Amino acid sequence: MDKLLSVIIPVYNVEQYLTKCLQSILDGEEKTLARIEVLIIDDGSTDSSGVIADEFARKYPCVRVIHKQNAGVAAARNTGLCSARGKWLYFVDSDDWLEKDGVKGICRTVCACPDADVLFMESYYNMGQSQKEWVHFSENADLTGPADIRRLQGGILYAPIYRRTRNDPMGAPWDKVYRRDFLEANHLRFGEHLRVLDDMVFNFEVMGAAKHVACRKLKPYHYRRFVADSITNTYKPDRVVQDRVVWEYLFSLKVWDGTDTDILKRAMMCRIVKSFSICCRLCFFNRDNRKPLRQKLLYVRQVMSSEPYHRAFWSVRLSDLEWRLKIVALCGRLRSGWMMCLLHIAQEAVSALSGQKLNS
Repeated sequence: MDKLLSVIIPVYNVEQYLTKCLQSILDGEEKTLARIEVLIIDDGSTDSSGVIADEFARKYPCVRVIHKQNAGVAAARNTGLCSARGKWLYFVDSDDWLEKDGVKGICRTVCACPDADVLFMESYYNMGQSQKEWVHFSENADLTGPADIRRLQGGILYAPIYRRTRNDPMGAPWDKVYRRDFLEANHLRFGEHLRVLDDMVFNFEVMGAAKHVACRKLKPYHYRRFVADSITNTYKPDRVVQDRVVWEYLFSLKVWDGTDTDILKRAMMCRIVKSFSICCRLCFFNRDNRKPLRQKLLYVRQVMSSEPYHRAFWSVRLSDLEWRLKIVALCGRLRSGWMMCLLHIAQEAVSALSGQKLNS
């Protein structure tokens, strides 16, 4: 029997967080649970995550667990997408959680906009004891005009392109609900060949195909941001290589050949500058990078001079960038590895101070 909503949860070694995630979805009214299915995709977990998932499946008839070999989050999401029976699909990360009656609110909202291809919502951002709102919209809106949706598509790559006053990322799947037949008709899947930014790329393609996006100031979701020493700052020596696969794929899409693509091209240049900045933290100057400083600076200069980074530094509109990335772009134009290193040190110091305030 088809359901209104399929909640798809990729799971890999999250025994510490999974129970809270599942309880936040399933501790609702029986009437709501009867309208949904919860698909837990155990992506080859080696801890007790799979056992926890099976326990919830025995307790709740609406829960299904699929155990599979580890293949990454994109493949896990695609497994859920292909197995789902709901009219609408909602992706949840297994270390996050939902507001009380969050699923009920989502069900109510999709029923009120049955013709939308995508429901785009907002969320909460939690780090330690701190919580803030991630805001995308000034008010509820239904976007049906090509120019409006194109601008939103640009925001998937770089949020300030869509809303200048905010920089809350828009590329994640957990603040959106997708009509299943829309995804199937447009053959939209997560890129399993991408090791990073697969969710951003997926949503970029989704917005490229959408004809009706319902934007609602509904906040059912809590995104858990880990502290500075977590996996989000793990040394990734091949991050530049991983990013290049993303740029190659995005530039291969036909969207750049269409009309009124200026906003997308501007967003793309901003995204590349932003990703270069992220590489400073995860790759070039990460504390676990034991290479000599001279070698680090040489690599930074090589990447700065290569495409698409060189083109992005010189063609990006500085007025499109937040102040920090303006400095990154200027350092890139000067091909100054030393300036980029000093900027990274300053940013790390500011982040450390902010982290102390969050945890005090």
